[in-house]
Amino acid sequence: MGKLVGKRVLVLRAREQAASVTELLRARGAEPVVMPILEFHPPTDPRPMIAAIGSLAERGEGDERHGWVVFTSANGVERVLTEIARQGMSVEALGNMRVAAVGPATASALTKAGIKVDLVAREHHGEGLAADMLAAIGNESPKPSVLLLRAEVARDVLPETLREAGCKVDIVSVYKTAAPSGPLVDGLVVRLEAGDIDAILFTSPSSVNHLCDALDAHAAHAENLLSRAGIIVASIGPVTTEAAHARGVKVDVTARPSTMAALVEALENHFDKKHIS
Repeated sequence: MGKLVGKRVLVLRAREQAASVTELLRARGAEPVVMPILEFHPPTDPRPMIAAIGSLAERGEGDERHGWVVFTSANGVERVLTEIARQGMSVEALGNMRVAAVGPATASALTKAGIKVDLVAREHHGEGLAADMLAAIGNESPKPSVLLLRAEVARDVLPETLREAGCKVDIVSVYKTAAPSGPLVDGLVVRLEAGDIDAILFTSPSSVNHLCDALDAHAAHAENLLSRAGIIVASIGPVTTEAAHARGVKVDVTARPSTMAALVEALENHFDKKHIS
């Protein structure tokens, strides 16, 4: 058993998406507490997504094709696959384009669907993906166009960096996130105030913002509640940590690299050091 024995760790993911991290936590003796802080819905206006997916096959040839199609989350992959199937198409529509993924979880979702992934960012955030794509593009002239399939609300560092380098970038929203229901938040506040949670895992800036928004609406402001309860806050990477700091939340652990395995390991190491000291 690891150093997380008996620790109650809040996992802010839907149950169907939390399996990998809960297995890692249980293997170290922790008790995962799963709460879906994010609900996933179709984009506010689905027409651009429908049109973009419908024209994938047409983009395989000609001067106006998209040289790259980019996925920034496994959720985005799932939504695109659902729309491809709804339109009676197959993943072969992506066959003539280079495919980029922001990290291993996104790449795994693509690979399982039979989609060849040409590039996985070494640093799993927008800055890292942009840098690796530009390195792969090199001196291509003209610069390839890019179809970016992402959440409705997201950071713009990736498309802005690619555009500054001369790439034409089409941003298409394939899903949006929303906060969970009130009763779910009520129950979480009770557990946090009772000291029933030892640590919390933030796995994306969205998880930070939605939790903070939900607690703010409850008048149980996150930065005060988490600090008062002595909860260890663990972040999956520097971008998520930055989002937490922007909301006034102190982060105790930041994983490197930005993977679930590294996040759980970093949390375990933190508790190990606390035990030694």
